[in-house]
Amino acid sequence: MVSFGWKKKIDQAVVKRSREEFEKDAKDVVDEDEIIIQNGEVDWLSLAPKRNCTVALEDSLAKAGRLKTEGGTLAEAERYWEALKKWDEALALTPKDATLYEMKAQAYLQLCEVFPAVQSASKAVQLAPTWWEAYQTLGRTHLGLGEVKLALRSFSKAFHINPCDQELWEEDLQWTLSLLRRKQNIKDQLQTVVQQSRISIRTLEEESEESGSENTALSDTEAESRLVQFTSGSDEKHEEGEQKLRRLPGNYVQMRDTG
Repeated sequence: MVSFGWKKKIDQAVVKRSREEFEKDAKDVVDEDEIIIQNGEVDWLSLAPKRNCTVALEDSLAKAGRLKTEGGTLAEAERYWEALKKWDEALALTPKDATLYEMKAQAYLQLCEVFPAVQSASKAVQLAPTWWEAYQTLGRTHLGLGEVKLALRSFSKAFHINPCDQELWEEDLQWTLSLLRRKQNIKDQLQTVVQQSRISIRTLEEESEESGSENTALSDTEAESRLVQFTSGSDEKHEEGEQKLRRLPGNYVQMRDTG
């Protein structure tokens, strides 16, 4: 069997001698560093901690502007989905740029994506409440939804901010007013048609009631005449039967009334 025992301790004299030699070497190194520092031979740049720093080729604003321009070029080429991706990347760098949201709303309108267009235009108006083009785009998105009154309100705000724009006055505001008038005319015509249909239904009901009462009166008179004819015919037949009974043949014996 293997026997286990305590390890032999190192002699204290050996440990003390090693510690003294280590302290002496360290003291010599410190003395050399102090001499170098006093002589001014230290390279402080080499002693400074090194940092991992990368130089950016372009800042966030410049990159956002580049992505915005690329998206506009793609939109002019009718590549709207790719343009939207570029603008989303630009919004990640500059999230408060109202022009990007307005451009996204126009692209969504071209793609017939009405609800995202309304959301983007509303965000543009929220970020730039004094920008008339944002209200113009918001009004066009409302027209895409069929909300003529909301579109008229947005166009009115845009025209109030910029009353000199001829396109806004003719193609947006006046056209929306004509749509609203046309809608009101159609509603009025529909109400007149409904009223006329109700009147015709009432006249038909009255005529049917009158014809029904006449038919019931005629049926009553016909029944009475038939009843009279039936009763008169039955009386005549009864009289003829009695006459026949009174004319008995000669071989029949007639009973006498015994009172």
